Amino acid sequence: MFRKSKADEIGKFFALQVKKNELAVFYLGVSGFIARSSSQTVLLDPAGMLKDDEVKALKAVNLLLFTHNHLDHFSSGKTEAIFKATAAPIVAEPKVANKLKGKIPVDKLVGVQPGKTYTFGDLTATAIQGIHRGPIMLYQIKMDDITLFHGGDSGYVSLKEYPSQVAIVPVGRMSPTASPENAFKMVADLKPDVAISMHGSEKQKRQFEQKVKEAMPKTTVWAIESYTFKTVSLEQKA
Repeated sequence: MFRKSKADEIGKFFALQVKKNELAVFYLGVSGFIARSSSQTVLLDPAGMLKDDEVKALKAVNLLLFTHNHLDHFSSGKTEAIFKATAAPIVAEPKVANKLKGKIPVDKLVGVQPGKTYTFGDLTATAIQGIHRGPIMLYQIKMDDITLFHGGDSGYVSLKEYPSQVAIVPVGRMSPTASPENAFKMVADLKPDVAISMHGSEKQKRQFEQKVKEAMPKTTVWAIESYTFKTVSLEQKA
C-alpha cells in the first residue's frame, strides 16, 4: 500500500527557526535523513523515498551525500530530481558518482576518497571507509560548528578519530553488517551527545538503546519515526 505524501511535514521542517548550536533532524526512513543547523542543510541517503511533491518541498539544501549504491540508499532518477530542485552539490561513494556522471554537472559531483575532507562553503564532509557487502563510505559532517556522523548501514570500523556531537548509526536489519553491538561500538568511539538509531527492527533499536543507557548515561538515544523530526540543543565544548 502506497503511503500518502508527507510534503506538508517537510514544509514544517524547513519552516523551523533553528537557532545557533541547535540541530534539527528529519527521518525519511532506512538511512535517509535531512539535518539542519542554523544556516546549513544536508540531505543523506534519500534513495527513492521522496515523492515528487516532497522533492519540491525541499528548501535550501546545501549538500547531498550518499554512502553507497544499494537501492535503499541511492536512486539515480530521484537524485536527478533532487538536484534539479535544489542544485545542491553531491558527495558520493565512487560507484554512486560514476552512475551520476553525465547526469549531474561535473563541478557539482564529487566521488570521495576515504580519509579526505571536502569543503563546501561553511560545510565540510570527511569520508570514512566502512564495512558492508560492497564499498561504502561513512561521513563526519561539520555544519555551523556542529559535528554530525552518519554510518550508512556499515559494520563496525574504528571511529575514535571522529568524535561527533550527533551520531546516526545503523542497528540491524535489513543490513547484513549492522547490529546493536556494532552500533554501540561506533557510539562508544564517537562519544556523542545524541545517538540516533536507523535501520533495524524495534527489538534491535531497544537493545541498542539499553546498551548505550547502561554504558554511556550522558548520551541521549533517539529512535525517530519516519517522516517526523526532532531538535536538539548542543553545548559547544572547549
